[in-house]
Amino acid sequence: MAYTLEQSTTGVQGAADDLIYVVKDSTNTGEINYRYICIIKDGATELIRLKQLPNNAGATVFNIKSIVSNYVEQDECPYRLGQIDLNGNFSTTTIFATNTKALVTFSLEFGYEFSVAAGDVPTETLVPSLNTDVICVNGNFLTSQQTSPDSNAAVEYKLIGPAGCFLTDIPSSVSRQQDVLFQGKNKQFMSMAFLNGDDVGSTDCDYMHVSYFNGTTALNTGYIQNEPPNGGAIPAPGLSDSQSLLYVGVGTQNLDSQVIDSNLKPSNIGNSNWTHYIIQMASSATLAGNESSVPYKFNRVSCGKYINGNQTFCLHWWNSKGGVDNLGVYGKVKESQEIDKKDYRTEGGNSFNADGASTEYIKQPWEGGKRSTNVLTTTSLILTTLGGTPDSLTQLIKSLLNSERVYLSGKSFWGNNNQNTTSGVVQVYITDKNLDFLTNINDGAISYKIGVEISRRRANV
Repeated sequence: MAYTLEQSTTGVQGAADDLIYVVKDSTNTGEINYRYICIIKDGATELIRLKQLPNNAGATVFNIKSIVSNYVEQDECPYRLGQIDLNGNFSTTTIFATNTKALVTFSLEFGYEFSVAAGDVPTETLVPSLNTDVICVNGNFLTSQQTSPDSNAAVEYKLIGPAGCFLTDIPSSVSRQQDVLFQGKNKQFMSMAFLNGDDVGSTDCDYMHVSYFNGTTALNTGYIQNEPPNGGAIPAPGLSDSQSLLYVGVGTQNLDSQVIDSNLKPSNIGNSNWTHYIIQMASSATLAGNESSVPYKFNRVSCGKYINGNQTFCLHWWNSKGGVDNLGVYGKVKESQEIDKKDYRTEGGNSFNADGASTEYIKQPWEGGKRSTNVLTTTSLILTTLGGTPDSLTQLIKSLLNSERVYLSGKSFWGNNNQNTTSGVVQVYITDKNLDFLTNINDGAISYKIGVEISRRRANV
């Protein structure tokens, strides 16, 4: 028998890209009820068993992206690392975090079945020598101009040299930079994700270096090691899926909350008057000559005298590369609420107790009439970015609008009537469906207005 796997998509892939497997049986395809078989497994768990007829070439093509995309997704809330861990517990010593289902290795088995005689139940035969794996994240790496499939699609996201990238949509055209808030108590949570370990090709991401600058003047630099005590996992062969994609806190609030290295806090005296800081991975405690990623630059901005701390937020979302991105929104904030309620009428009075003698019937002026019930409040916000250029903002805005899961952090009443604001992260829904995108060629400094709706409605009970 000649049953072969002619084409196979392997390595790290986006679950939204074509995942193609072409098998060919040159011996048995003329048998009764012949079907090619592809079994997809997550570990030892069989997810689905696909069966397909031979095509015109006597082979068949399995594209499994619509199957595996249902089993891989980013974590809900990795944005407060350095203060709050992935389980929601207070922790200032874990600035890294492993993932839950953001990266999954799927195993594929191939074979065929056919009936010996008409009316017989088909007999299944598997070919173990063709078993293969594919590692998937919740995104896509191929552009619409590229040929698919591509077994090397994620090559630029492997942290093995100074050109390696985090799993982010931060545009490379503006040297991978964005604004971050730092003014007094007003700071922002932000996090990013990256591939980790030999099995995903990221062999050199052992240290996260943080360097502060005042213009071109270097102020302070240091590193936090990617290791279990800090929430990470030392890159090595044979890491688990959960260790093969890591999150790390990179915002001003994340860095200022962590106690792993006080010199890396933006509020540290050694970092006074910093204008920006740079995050970069390396294979060594010495950065120069050992870089394993491009530098990511975070420019300091203040919220201005007309904006208070209760109007500063940060949007977070699942991006198109299987990681997470962030965008500070600290300009004009407009809050509105939509009330959904039922009504009913009451008579009032003491009809149930009055006997006309010892207790006379009486109806007070505040009793009876129309009342509300089942009151639910939907809170919406109009958030505005401040400053920036089209080239630095537009690509992130596109990524945000196309995301299936969006979150919002900051201080807010969050639609409640409390007198005290609280900080935290809530899930939101982007209400914008149409937005004009701008470019540096036609537009100068700009801001985008983003409409969001807090996902949970408040019950007025």
